[in-house]
Amino acid sequence: MQINTHPIRTEIKNTLAISVPLVSSQIVYASSGFLGTAMVARLGEDALAASVLVSMIWMCLSVLFFGILNSISVLISHEYGAGNHEGISKVMGQAFILGLIVTLMLMGAMLFMPFLVDHSKQPAHVLELSRIYTYSLIWQVPGLVLTVILEQFLAGVNRAKMVLRISLMIVPIEIPLIYMLVFGKFGFPELGIAGVGYGFAITYTLSSVLLTWYLCKAKQYQFFGLFSRITTFHGTYFKELLKIGWPMGLMHVIEIFAFTIMTFWVSHFGTTMLAAHQLVLQFLWFAITLVFAMSQAVTVRVGYSVGEGNIQAVHYASYVGMAINSVCVLAVALAFMFAPAFFLSLDLNVTDPANAQLVHDATTLLYISSVFLICDNFRIISFGALRGLKDTRFPMYAAFVAFWIVGLSTSYYFGFILKGEGAGIWWGMTLGIGIGAIMVLVRLHQRLKTVDIEMIKNIGQQHG
Repeated sequence: MQINTHPIRTEIKNTLAISVPLVSSQIVYASSGFLGTAMVARLGEDALAASVLVSMIWMCLSVLFFGILNSISVLISHEYGAGNHEGISKVMGQAFILGLIVTLMLMGAMLFMPFLVDHSKQPAHVLELSRIYTYSLIWQVPGLVLTVILEQFLAGVNRAKMVLRISLMIVPIEIPLIYMLVFGKFGFPELGIAGVGYGFAITYTLSSVLLTWYLCKAKQYQFFGLFSRITTFHGTYFKELLKIGWPMGLMHVIEIFAFTIMTFWVSHFGTTMLAAHQLVLQFLWFAITLVFAMSQAVTVRVGYSVGEGNIQAVHYASYVGMAINSVCVLAVALAFMFAPAFFLSLDLNVTDPANAQLVHDATTLLYISSVFLICDNFRIISFGALRGLKDTRFPMYAAFVAFWIVGLSTSYYFGFILKGEGAGIWWGMTLGIGIGAIMVLVRLHQRLKTVDIEMIKNIGQQHG
């Protein structure tokens, strides 16, 4: 076991080398989603309503299944830190098998999605548009799943810059293609809302094929044997991927459903409050997405240190990553607090008297969301470190306590019983997140005090 010193300065450099490309990649992908929504909005209210219905269900499905696939980078980073290329080959073989299963399950679930949407009591035309949109989105799944698997590999072997290059390759093709398919430009058929799904499908299929070809041909990746065990089933590795990944997927579902209920409760206090809630939620989701990207960087650094057998590096990777991200998040939170007009002006005219109540409500919620973001930052980054230690069940339980036991109950109490309305609901959920952050921080501190690296490295060991 290594006992060499591991300077903090080195850890900062290594963490930034992974986190900056991952965060940048998320910003690129987020801009793609924003522009896609903007194009759908130009098709009219019915198309936008259909996209919202489908997107909510797709979000729940995607966070579950892609949460499971996030386990790939955990095992890859362990094997990479240990210099075990054969182990990486075995993990990737099981990752592709798991990806095939995820693809079939996700496509099957999406085929069933229109039956769920039918219960939304929307007009028949909206339901028909949602059905068309769903069936076009199905074809993106194979390419998207393969792209996610390969990006997980690249992150695990410390090639995060390649992940950024992938996003920079995908989005410039994706946006013009969707535009041409949606509106029928440059000789393409005018597909309307279905053009979004087919645009995603074409882009992800081409990018996954090209990325696979590149990884097969590039000399620096050939010795990993990425595709050499794709037809060989290794039960211990496959089971380990599920043991680590399944709780992560469920944790994300717990969070999404809690926010869905929270949104439904806010709607009781009028359309203006609901609009303010949606405005603030988009900024908060964007910030949290970046925190999750940083969390993956911490996971990879912790996993790599585990593979090396370097306990000191495990500690540094956990706390240095948390410190770097906390500084960045604090800056964003302070901007939410003291410059709300800047953010709100991106969506509406803040000087228009007709928007005065909306601006007031959104400013209040944006202030609360800054506190929420600070608390959730500690929870998510601690979870990233625990994930690198293969501890994913406890964060799932903590998320259930934070969002459902404490968050929703106090939200209801503050919002309805104490008549705090929308602000009360947000304060209640913030309190829940604060409790969850404390739980995960304490768990991380305990695990780092008693960490047994050899047990973690042993494939098949229980965690939890």
